[in-house]
Amino acid sequence: MKKRLILIVTLIGLLAFGIGMGTYAWFTSSVVSTDNVFKTGTLKIKNPGNGVFATGILDVKNIYPGWVGEKSITIENAGTLDFKFKLVNITLKSSSDNNGILYNGNPSLEISFDKQKWYRVSEIKDYEFGQITTDQGKKTINVYYKLPSDAGNSYQGKSATLEFNFVATQVENTSWSE
Repeated sequence: MKKRLILIVTLIGLLAFGIGMGTYAWFTSSVVSTDNVFKTGTLKIKNPGNGVFATGILDVKNIYPGWVGEKSITIENAGTLDFKFKLVNITLKSSSDNNGILYNGNPSLEISFDKQKWYRVSEIKDYEFGQITTDQGKKTINVYYKLPSDAGNSYQGKSATLEFNFVATQVENTSWSE
């Protein structure tokens, strides 16, 4: 019985201690951080003309077989994010003949960005120019054009209006897609 009494007293003591600890409290404080703003950046190309990229920046007249011309174009980063950009393709918007000889002819107008490698304007695809950071602000690229020497009399008096289709994306985008 003595063992039983010691066990009961011990259990009552443990129970009383547990109840006392349950009402024990610590000082606490809390605060709410307000007005936290998350804002997305902007990715925007600004052209060397009127703010709409590549509108009428080239108007070349009196070209002839063997002719080579050059134009410097400054591309500006008008957004808040660094971007990389490329020339996706050049498309024929209109021509003075049904065949678009300057665009589709053999030979046709050719384009280069280093005077080393030349591309037929109808065949250029995905030419990458690198990146423009917001710190740089802009990048100047040299565009070279030529009408090959073997363009014959059928090229006389012809004209073509071409569209240069560029795309820009965040530098971190490895696939060039959205």
